[in-house]
Amino acid sequence: MPSLSATMPALPELTLPDLTLLTDLATPLWLVRAEDGGVVWLNRAARKLLDPDAMGGTLRMTPAGPAPTAAAERAVTIRGAGGEALSLTVRIGPVPGCYLALVEAPADLAARQEVARLNEQLVALSYAYPDLRFELRRDGSILDFAAGSPAALGIPAQRFLNGRIQEVLPEAAAGPLVEALERVAAGALTASVDIHLPVNRETGGEGDAVFQARLVALSDDGDRILCILRNITGRARAEQRAERAHRLLLDAIDSIGEGFVLYDAEDRLVLFNRRYRDLKISNPDLAQPGTLFESLLHDGMRRGLYRIPPERAEDWIARRLDLHRHGGPPMEVQLADGRWLRIEERRTCDGGTVGLRTDITDLKARALELAAANRRKSDYVHHLSHELRTPLTAVMGFAEILRDQLLGPPGSPRYGEAAAQIVAAGDYMLELINNLLDLARIEAGRLELHEEGCPPALIVDATLSMMAARAERSGVALSARLPADLPVLWADPSLVRQMLTNLVGNALKFTDPGGHVTVSAERDAAGGLILAVADDGRGMPPERIPQALTAFAQIHDPAHDRMTATQHGSGLGLPLTAALVELHGGGIAVDSAPGRGTTVRLRFPSERVMGC
Repeated sequence: MPSLSATMPALPELTLPDLTLLTDLATPLWLVRAEDGGVVWLNRAARKLLDPDAMGGTLRMTPAGPAPTAAAERAVTIRGAGGEALSLTVRIGPVPGCYLALVEAPADLAARQEVARLNEQLVALSYAYPDLRFELRRDGSILDFAAGSPAALGIPAQRFLNGRIQEVLPEAAAGPLVEALERVAAGALTASVDIHLPVNRETGGEGDAVFQARLVALSDDGDRILCILRNITGRARAEQRAERAHRLLLDAIDSIGEGFVLYDAEDRLVLFNRRYRDLKISNPDLAQPGTLFESLLHDGMRRGLYRIPPERAEDWIARRLDLHRHGGPPMEVQLADGRWLRIEERRTCDGGTVGLRTDITDLKARALELAAANRRKSDYVHHLSHELRTPLTAVMGFAEILRDQLLGPPGSPRYGEAAAQIVAAGDYMLELINNLLDLARIEAGRLELHEEGCPPALIVDATLSMMAARAERSGVALSARLPADLPVLWADPSLVRQMLTNLVGNALKFTDPGGHVTVSAERDAAGGLILAVADDGRGMPPERIPQALTAFAQIHDPAHDRMTATQHGSGLGLPLTAALVELHGGGIAVDSAPGRGTTVRLRFPSERVMGC
């Protein structure tokens, strides 16, 4: 049972109920004897409100009367043995089982008294405030003011005398302050607002000074209001610098080319940049600050985001979590849409995790292309070694025949045939080596054009004359179809003839006896010139055309493809021709189908056509 104050009147033996739960309530409560109004117990809030020591020690509430049967409001007066009486409107209710009444005062009574005391303290403290203090009326009239450093405010002190806030302060500062003044005048206990005042330029200041204004009502009717201004310029500028630095950091993170993501020490998502969002590797509805990493990972697995075989899913998740929690070498993973990601994660000093997500799809594709190119080069080296070994063997064999005179006396006509074989093998080897060197120079950018006006008809005639004997041996008809008004072409004539020679040679190689090879020329709609070589030979599948145009690629297999069972080549003619026409700013197009022949078109741009 709580002990009673020694200031209470002497009472007969009295047993109080357990009042522990009421002791610390914010609402003022006390117990009185119903018959004489003597106060027998107060909680802490009631002691602050009634203050027995200030009122004389013993307290009595009047009017007294029988204990009410139900709670009711009543106007009462509290008196002590000395001091002033206090009039209140309270709520009185019965206490079951005894002759006491429970009295409840409105909680705001204590608050109003506390505010009044605080106001008095605030007024006293404000006179020592180092910046600025105003005492105002609700219309902004200045009743009193004090300033610790008037010059620092940028406003002459005399302007504060007998003025109004609206007239003393700049409009940008007066407006927010007047709005706060109106709120307090309307009944608000306090109001705060930040205002900006011009810095005194004579002291070398720049920009505006920032003041935090706090307004407090000094009277119940709101007609006297205390306004205290605290100079927070240093803090405000520090906050601005910190905010700018924060924005700069976020902008820098957002500008990173890789996806950036940050998790805190509890493994909750903190932030990610625009690139991470653009990679679409997380559910946007789930990827919100506070989401656990493991939840995002399992969500991605459920959505089939990763191209992971089901039997490897658990092992992959375990390795992924280990990388996230401990860091380590980067991990690569393929997404369901075919993209490849490189995942890098590092631990921060406070236990968080920083992650980078890089799209390496192009790098993977390039690696596959390089691997394929290496395989093609290996295949080509094998093929080239055969191409070089075969004529070289013939050269050495026939040379030994000549040296040892194995065919009889030196005058035998068979020695002339052997010498012819040596010449043919040497020509083939020279052509092969020249093609290799030309292609290498083109790829290195070292093949120079010696340009001049080239009549296409003369180049076609020269080419057909050079290839006529070969066409006759192959049993293939070779012809040209050229219009009479062909313009002159600005190009390297030797390279144009080399292109036509390569194309006619290929056509003869893959055309059976009795077939036809035709060289033609025409203008296109854009003003360019097209030189075409068409045959009615065996042709090739359209899907093999890109491979035929690739250096070091062999699309015909002598062991399995009848097209090359009788004739072989280096495989450089078509790629070299494509490179030469591109060197002239043009392009190459190939149309072919098995059994329907092949047509190759070389297009020279209009700027190389003279007189158009």
